[in-house]
Amino acid sequence: MNTTNGSTTLFNEAYHAAYDYVSDYTAFSLLRALRTAGVPIRGGFTEEEAVQRLGCLPQYRPHVRWVLAFLVQQQALNVSAQGDYMEVRPDAWYRPAQAAGLNLNIEPSMRLIDYVISWWPAIVQGKADPLHVMFGSQGSSLWERYFNNGHDLYAVHNQWAAESLADEMPDDRKAKVLEVGVGYGSAARALLAECQLRSQEIGTYLLSDVSPLLAGKAKGMLAADYPRVAIQSRKIDINRIQGVSACSFDFIYAVNVIHCAESVRDTLAMLRELLSEGGCLVVSECVRADYASRLHQEFVFSLLPGFSNVQASPEAPPCFGFRTAEEWRQLMQAAGFRKAQAEVNAGAQVRGVMIKGWV
Repeated sequence: MNTTNGSTTLFNEAYHAAYDYVSDYTAFSLLRALRTAGVPIRGGFTEEEAVQRLGCLPQYRPHVRWVLAFLVQQQALNVSAQGDYMEVRPDAWYRPAQAAGLNLNIEPSMRLIDYVISWWPAIVQGKADPLHVMFGSQGSSLWERYFNNGHDLYAVHNQWAAESLADEMPDDRKAKVLEVGVGYGSAARALLAECQLRSQEIGTYLLSDVSPLLAGKAKGMLAADYPRVAIQSRKIDINRIQGVSACSFDFIYAVNVIHCAESVRDTLAMLRELLSEGGCLVVSECVRADYASRLHQEFVFSLLPGFSNVQASPEAPPCFGFRTAEEWRQLMQAAGFRKAQAEVNAGAQVRGVMIKGWV
């Protein structure tokens, strides 16, 4: 068994600088959207005034609250004790020239943010269906580029997961692996490449997704590149796992998907039942340091089904989908894993967590 310290290599200074820049870019773009909608960001405004100027439906008010809290976090808005917001001059906090020196591909993040922000007023007004916006022809193309190993802000989560699972791979036999939420196949590609690099053999690799079309497409692409692996595909809904035998897999692999479950604990418990004795679940997730922190990617993902408010305090601005590392560890224990661990990434800022559970 070979072990790596991929977190230190992947979540390096350049990565954190790129992430911070995209967060500022998101804030700058949201300020522009508020200004375009007629919100008086320079003269001062309240949350209620922002909601009214945007023409926001009640169900989207939490999203407006999130945007205001995110802008305060990014120091793009100041807020008084009375709840009055006012713009901070962008030249005090936003420096677009920084992007030129990053030497990382962040374009997929920025183009997706641009696209969703262009539709955001229509979405919160009920004039556009977020699912149609996100998964129409233009949206689907942007997602495919976003969930790609050429996108440096996202690829680190795939690579860290691939290295972490490969660290657990046995040397004396071919492993049986199930991936849930395969999507466009970038996490699977990272794992197959990592195992090939280490001369490790996967016997059977079952790619699954709630969309059988996506799972089948991923299988077609990967089987051509890795003909020695028995790659299969099927539909699996992580909320209702059916048609898969218990104790069937040595490893289950999931990258940024389990947080979408209706009940994370129940889904983890169902996945545990599919592992053979000594088997391991490897989960890579974006996380927040605490529930006072908001992630720029929340803006986009919060408009999708499954990204509910996970903020425990009803008085606090919402936090969508992404949990803390400690909460993940507790959820794994509650799901019945014999041993559970949750390791956050290297560096000063918490961006991701590697969760492992053994049966």
